[in-house]
Amino acid sequence: MKDILINCEKLRSRKVLHDYLERELLLPDYYGRNLDALHDILSGFNKTGAVTFHIINREKQSSRMVTLYQAMLDMLTDLGRENPNIGVVEE
Repeated sequence: MKDILINCEKLRSRKVLHDYLERELLLPDYYGRNLDALHDILSGFNKTGAVTFHIINREKQSSRMVTLYQAMLDMLTDLGRENPNIGVVEE
């Protein structure tokens, strides 16, 4: 199992967030750097192992990131219901 820490205080732009996800998840070159592309890739994670996303410091997130983080949390939560290898913990 892989644990991915999403620190909302430190990942303060879309670019930084997607750069981080690319590195941590070892995403393929064709990754589209958006939530739809992330959903598509994570949907297949039953073959590559389990992943748990730990979301921290939401209260300290940049105001410009609120919508993105909520959309990502909603997507990951929905995906976790469909795929038991995807977990989300909001701390």
